[in-house]
Amino acid sequence: MNNRSPMALLAVFVVAGSCNCPGTGPCVSDLDCDLPARCVQGLCQGPGTGTGTGTGTGTGGSSTGTGGGAAGTGGSGGTGGIFDPDSGCAAVSSQATLGTRPVDVIMVIDNSGSMTAEIVGVQNNINSNFASILNDGGLDYRVILLSRQGSATSGQSICIEPPLSGNATCTPPPAMPTYGPRFFHYNIEVTSTNALQLILQRYTQADMNGRPAGGYSTWLRDGSQKTIVVITDDNSSINPTTFENGLFALNPPHFGTAAARNYTLHSLIGIPHKVNPGEAYQPNEPVVTGTCDSGVNNGNNYQPLSVTTGGLRFPVCHPERFNTVFSTIAQGVVQGAMVQCEFVIPPTPPGFTMFNRIIVNYRPMGTGAVQSFTKVATSAACGPNNYYVDAQRIVLCPQACTTVRADLQAKVDVIFTCEPEIN
Repeated sequence: MNNRSPMALLAVFVVAGSCNCPGTGPCVSDLDCDLPARCVQGLCQGPGTGTGTGTGTGTGGSSTGTGGGAAGTGGSGGTGGIFDPDSGCAAVSSQATLGTRPVDVIMVIDNSGSMTAEIVGVQNNINSNFASILNDGGLDYRVILLSRQGSATSGQSICIEPPLSGNATCTPPPAMPTYGPRFFHYNIEVTSTNALQLILQRYTQADMNGRPAGGYSTWLRDGSQKTIVVITDDNSSINPTTFENGLFALNPPHFGTAAARNYTLHSLIGIPHKVNPGEAYQPNEPVVTGTCDSGVNNGNNYQPLSVTTGGLRFPVCHPERFNTVFSTIAQGVVQGAMVQCEFVIPPTPPGFTMFNRIIVNYRPMGTGAVQSFTKVATSAACGPNNYYVDAQRIVLCPQACTTVRADLQAKVDVIFTCEPEIN
């Protein structure tokens, strides 16, 4: 994987005043006009189509009023066409640098007697094929491990080596785990079927060593993306609905709501493998039946959670493939933490109201030829070069988002057109 420095997408917000722009045809509103025209007195108007005769000076249009403003005085404009972003008629502009989100990873590992090889697989890969990829991705991350501290071979427990952990050694494992700058081990025994219950029950309770006093929620950060990784060869004794009802009710809240989840759940469970044993089942694939060779259960209470939250499902029975499994999950975490493909609509400047046209221009590598993203009514109408507006946010459609995220120097100009308030 290529090393990635912390990514920042530059979004330039511009609120436009009056200008002179082309357009023709009858209209009722600006939605009837093709960009960059505006509906003025029943006509899509631009340069040369106005009838104004105003005189004087102003900041938004011609001093003689003959270049395309509607009838008015003082060249105040405000009723000319939507502007060319390069025409210099912007009233207000601002810049926002949108960086990667912090990530909190909660990893829950089954300590039952059948999990020795799987625990060893985690120990062998969590540094080299997980934490190292998060580091290379430039993420601000934490790994919070819920599992019993100790020896994998003699007690189906786990000990994480440095550099992720602060343990000096795991030969032998210390009685109490040592935290690292990004690693926090919540020492608790996880049985075959209670991984989801422990996520709920131990949220505000101390572990077996009395740490931390406020439970593992102490380590979770406001505004961070949450990723849950469950590793077990059995099933959960609670169903997905019960789990999510409890999860969204936790206080302090960190995981969002059923309508707006703020977590992804990946599951390493007892499902059959694909032709390539290290290949994941994707969220758009159905719940898998049957079990892998050493699987006790196919985890049919975990699978719907992975599907619903956009997580991946892997067979737990092939710990020799955990290098691929952990690197795939880590790469997904990095991708998910990248700049969000949405922009909050900024407040309009004094004396202006937000008009109904928004121009979104993408410049590849920050200096390339402009590619315009056009507005669609809803996410259902999304195409490769579209965006939509939802709850005062501009949201790039998935394909446009993928394009922008892949460009480390991407620049997006979000141009809002305005008109003066009429008192």
